[in-house]
Amino acid sequence: MTKLLNNLFTKGTNNTIHLPDRSSFSYRGSWIGVQYNTVIDSFHVGDYSSAMYQITVEYDSNEKEIMQLSVVARPDRAVASIFGRSSINQELVNLSVTVDESVCKINASPTANTYAGAKLIFHATYAKTIHQLTPPAIVAETSSVEESDGINTFDATNTYFDNTNITFDKV
Repeated sequence: MTKLLNNLFTKGTNNTIHLPDRSSFSYRGSWIGVQYNTVIDSFHVGDYSSAMYQITVEYDSNEKEIMQLSVVARPDRAVASIFGRSSINQELVNLSVTVDESVCKINASPTANTYAGAKLIFHATYAKTIHQLTPPAIVAETSSVEESDGINTFDATNTYFDNTNITFDKV
């Protein structure tokens, strides 16, 4: 077995895995039946900051598509981008991401009732977090352009600056 592994993988530059010429990876694994808002994967934002997915969807032998999805997440915010999408006939699924204080979920829904039950498989590469989680800075919207001598206070119930001036006196 060791000889076989040595023939397939060698150490590459910068601690990479080097594959001999014309080597490839293949995957199939268990498929997921896509219904509306099907969670296809999830990860904890304290463990991983981003992920790259290669996603293949088949409705039948004639309706297929493949795409790549990149996701970056923090508590309460996630952004996703689909690229490299190729479809035979038309797109089969819509992808979205949701996140709460700790878990990022990748969701799929069929583009039409016709494609409900399409089979989806994926391969993911996760990037571990570098920094410990900290609360994101609060950014308040303000429509005021008035200049002020004091400090404007933030009204947390209405999410805007209330233009109340506060001054501090030395005692």
